Amino acid sequence: MSQLNFGVFNDFWDKNPNHLPFLSLHYLPNISEGWGLYQSIEKLDVIIEENDLSGIIEGIKLLLKSENWRPHLVASLAILKIKKDEQIKLKSLLWERIRKGSWVSPQILVILSIIDIDFKKIAKEIYENGFQIVYSKMSSVEHHSARGPAGLHVDNQKVIASVEYLLHGTINDSFENDCGGSITKSWKKNLMDLIENNKFTIKS
Repeated sequence: MSQLNFGVFNDFWDKNPNHLPFLSLHYLPNISEGWGLYQSIEKLDVIIEENDLSGIIEGIKLLLKSENWRPHLVASLAILKIKKDEQIKLKSLLWERIRKGSWVSPQILVILSIIDIDFKKIAKEIYENGFQIVYSKMSSVEHHSARGPAGLHVDNQKVIASVEYLLHGTINDSFENDCGGSITKSWKKNLMDLIENNKFTIKS
């Protein structure tokens, strides 16, 4: 991500990897001074508060258009901070991102389970009929950095494992699915804890 083109969200990144705490949403008290989970949430809040809705939505679209998983995390959490009717308009972009592939598919699916009233229906279809990501072409080096090292089969199974947990609360972790069920469970729990403790405010 040497050159940023994320509109108002360019300001989210500085010299620190501010997306990284969003990967687990777990507070680490011994992280380097000046950045961490709460600082990243604050940066996101400032962007939402200081920009108009059209700029925020355009920025979210740019984040999700990227093939890199890092902007996907920021976009997914930013969506929770805009009005409900605008969240609904953006849900199709999250599903599109899942279809195009993302290393953070479990996190995106958690967000979809919150904002999309049709989530259970779509997730059931994935769970029962399987899933096929359609990756755009990239060099192997670029793919590894942007999409992770697991490969297409594992990435597909990761999506299925994630929806299995969100539908049924069951976890069947394996190397074949990159432990998608456990990732989904942990990330959802951490997100709900942050919301309940007013550490992460959302729009309803």
